[in-house]
Amino acid sequence: MASILARVDQIASGQWSLVSREQLQSAEISNKAIAQLLKSGALRRVGYRVYATLGSPRSWEQGAMASVLAAGPDAVASHATAARLWGFAYLPEEALDVTVLVSGTERSRRRGLHRTVILPASDVTERSGIPCTSFERTLCDCTTRLSAFQLGRVLDDGLRRRVASLDRLLKCTVRLDSGPGRRLRMIQRLLAERDESFDPGGSASELEVLGVLREAGVPLPVQQHRVCVEGRAFVLDFAWPDQRLFAEYYGLAVHSGASAVASDNSRLTAMVGAGWGPLVFTEKTTDSEMVRSVTNALRNAQSDWALSDL
Repeated sequence: MASILARVDQIASGQWSLVSREQLQSAEISNKAIAQLLKSGALRRVGYRVYATLGSPRSWEQGAMASVLAAGPDAVASHATAARLWGFAYLPEEALDVTVLVSGTERSRRRGLHRTVILPASDVTERSGIPCTSFERTLCDCTTRLSAFQLGRVLDDGLRRRVASLDRLLKCTVRLDSGPGRRLRMIQRLLAERDESFDPGGSASELEVLGVLREAGVPLPVQQHRVCVEGRAFVLDFAWPDQRLFAEYYGLAVHSGASAVASDNSRLTAMVGAGWGPLVFTEKTTDSEMVRSVTNALRNAQSDWALSDL
C-alpha cells in the first residue's frame, strides 16, 4: 500500500492534491486498490471520477482543477474560471467554466462545460498549475459576459502586466467565430483602437498614485481615458469625465527637457481650453497633498455643477 500511496502523491503533487481515476489507472493502480484508498480515507471524492488526497485543504483552485480533471484530458479552465486565474481587472459572474476540445458538433447539457472544435496549442496555457485558455482566448470567450468598457480595461491591464499581446489577440480573433457565446466584433473594435505604438500606460508610479487614492477612499478615476480636443487625441493618465477633471503624473526622467516641457504645456493648454481642470503630480508630491488636491478639485467641480443649476 505504501508504494501505491507514493504513486498517488506523485500524481497529485502538481495538481492541487487531486487525481483522476484515469490517472490512477494509467499508473497501474487497480479499481480494487482505488476502492480501498477511498474506504480508508486516503482519498476522498471531490468530483466525477476525481479524488483529493488525505488532509489536502479545500480551495477555489482545487475546485477549478477538479472541474478540469472531471471533464477529461483535453479539458482546460476557461471563461470566468480562466478570467480569475489571469486576474482580470473585471471579472464575469463567478462560475466554474471548462472547455473541451471535440471533433464534432455535439453539445453538452452540463452547466459550465463548453465544447469547441477550435482549441489550438497557442490558445492553451497553465496558470497556478491549472490548464486554462490563454489570456487572449479568455478575453474573446468573455465578450458576452463583460461590457466593451470592461473588456478594454482588462486588455489594457493585461498589456500593462505583459501577459497579453495585441498580435496574439488578433490571431486568436481570426481563428474563432462569433456565435451565441462570443461577440468578436467587440474585440475587433478594441484592436482597431490600439495599433503597434499603443501604450496602455499605468507605469509603476501611476499605479502607486491609484493605490493612494483607493486607500484614501477618494472616488477612483478612469485610467488611460481617451479624449479628442480640436482634432487632437490625448490619453489621460487619470480622469473623472463627469467632473471634467484629469490628473497627470510627470516622472522627471520622462517629462524633462525642452521638447517634453513644450509638449506637456501644449497638452495642458488644449485640455484647459476645452474646459477640463488639470492636476499634476510628480515624485515630489506627497500622498496627503495628492489626496487633498483631488478631494478639493472634485468638491469644487460638484459646487460648480450646483451653481450652474440655479
